[in-house]
Amino acid sequence: MNYELNFEYLIERVTTQFDAEQVAQVYRAYEVAHEAHTGQTRDEGTPYIVHPIRVAVSLVDELNLYSPTLVCSALLHDVIEDSDITRDDVGQMFGEQIAEVVWLLTKLEDVSLTEYLASIEAAAHTGAPIVKLCDRLDNLRSVVHTPRLEKKHRYIRTTEELYLPLAARTNRYLHAELSRWLEAARKHVETVVSNE
Repeated sequence: MNYELNFEYLIERVTTQFDAEQVAQVYRAYEVAHEAHTGQTRDEGTPYIVHPIRVAVSLVDELNLYSPTLVCSALLHDVIEDSDITRDDVGQMFGEQIAEVVWLLTKLEDVSLTEYLASIEAAAHTGAPIVKLCDRLDNLRSVVHTPRLEKKHRYIRTTEELYLPLAARTNRYLHAELSRWLEAARKHVETVVSNE
């Protein structure tokens, strides 16, 4: 997968809706995320940067949500977790609104998934729940490519128990897509287990 082309596609999409300053901010967010994720790969073997780009594309393509704050936050959503970049760094580079969303999306080790998602939902006014659900949708779509069966089981369980209820309260489309991809993941795991 050519992630530069995916990013160029994202830029083409937002250029029709964003002003020049907002497009420049999206470029900066991509550059920061690309640098932060350099050398990191996903389980399916793709460069990590592919994932945040797909999350940002989901916002504009699937939800028709043209928010510079949320597009930048989608691109940056894992930088605090996966690099030396801090919340303050994000705030200095992109402003407090984006820093707040990125911080909400940062899963700290000492916080349970239930508490983490509750804090995101409590800040619904920021748009963080939509970005988080797009993040989970992309992860669910690609989990079939991970060689780790335990991870597949975990994604299925947490999607069903935690993310589907959140999606039901947040966005009908994301709820339907998560349901559809959850079923596909279940069928995939059943096939893998029956072939062992």
